[in-house]
Amino acid sequence: MAWYAPWKREHRELKSYVLGTSEALGEFLMFGASNAATPTASLSLYEQSTAVSIPINMIADSFSVLEPILVIDDKIVRQHPIVQLLKSPSPYYSGELFLEMLAKEYLITGETAFIALGQIRRPPLELQPVSVKNITIPEGPGGLPGEIQVSGNTLNGVYTPLIKNRTLHYYNGSLRELIRMRNYSTRNNSLLRGQSPLLAASKEVRQHILGGTHNVSILEKGGRVSLIFHFDADMDDEDFEEAKARVREQYGGAGAAGEIGVTAGGALDIKSVGVNNRDMDFAVLQKMAVKAVTLQYHVPLPLVTDERQTLNNYREGKVALYDDAVIPLSKRIFGALSDTLLPRYGIETTNAKLTFDPDQVSALVARRNEELNKRKNIGVESDNEIRALMGREPYNGGDVILKPSSMIPAGTDVYLEDNEIDYIESVDA
Repeated sequence: MAWYAPWKREHRELKSYVLGTSEALGEFLMFGASNAATPTASLSLYEQSTAVSIPINMIADSFSVLEPILVIDDKIVRQHPIVQLLKSPSPYYSGELFLEMLAKEYLITGETAFIALGQIRRPPLELQPVSVKNITIPEGPGGLPGEIQVSGNTLNGVYTPLIKNRTLHYYNGSLRELIRMRNYSTRNNSLLRGQSPLLAASKEVRQHILGGTHNVSILEKGGRVSLIFHFDADMDDEDFEEAKARVREQYGGAGAAGEIGVTAGGALDIKSVGVNNRDMDFAVLQKMAVKAVTLQYHVPLPLVTDERQTLNNYREGKVALYDDAVIPLSKRIFGALSDTLLPRYGIETTNAKLTFDPDQVSALVARRNEELNKRKNIGVESDNEIRALMGREPYNGGDVILKPSSMIPAGTDVYLEDNEIDYIESVDA
């Protein structure tokens, strides 16, 4: 019989192999599934954490209900085929759901995509969003993006890149065009993929998720192991099982939390183990996670937390939400829609754009009216100039700047007879 002797070293031939891995697999091996380095991981964090979903939903929901309009030569055009397409882009997507998906995908993953169906040189027949987790972008020669592979059950296939009019397009035959929008990324010179804003806040988000999972586990299991009941006396199996059953009956379960236990007889030692939420400052850590993600998305804190919240700062926070989050997002998404759709309708992008109607946003209307009222009281602008700021048409005679008739030159003493006559003559003139 041959015995294996581990102390005897045998000569073994060592071979090395290079494992070919995709970018997504490589990031998984380096960061794990809990980091927002990939679109799939970012979407998973959104699904598990309210610290992530609340600010994202707040921005995306506010954006999705904006009324799309077409502006040509500074004039608003509401009745146009391109506007009607955005209001009803597909039999499967309403206008609000289409914009909502574009917004949430961009906010969560740092990129978003949709496909225009129909002859690529004509106005599209439909617009359908595509989840970026189903998009694979290999790196081609020189680090440039190669052919894009779209998987899944919706509009899958290979989309070939083509540069036309200094713009990169992706086509699948002559009836499909894939349109992508991405933000800045620290990898690949931002040529391939966007970067999720959650990447920088991944630790805070994981802390929020694991903390919530920890608490739910405590409740589901009737509390964590925080006490050890140790009997010094030797017991047989039957006595031990009976003693264990009595202890669990008296101290087990969430309903028994906080009760006082009383024992008698026998040598019993009770030890406390573990660290409770108070020792961990759990509530403080959860609040820090919420603040970190909220500030990452430029959402005012008074909108998501009731700390020092007043009606005034809540109202100001609604305006700041549009200024800092919703409007910048709308410029990027409507900008991508303009660059893609306007040329297919024969509209020059130099003097036209797709945007939203600010008169449909009550927070912006209230601030605008307050500002216009101040400018009117100053009295340096005519009615037509103020109407132009409101997007209204001018009227005849509205270019005259009106002043109160009781106004007189500074330093005039109206109580002197000569000054009174001079003032009346100047008014009559």
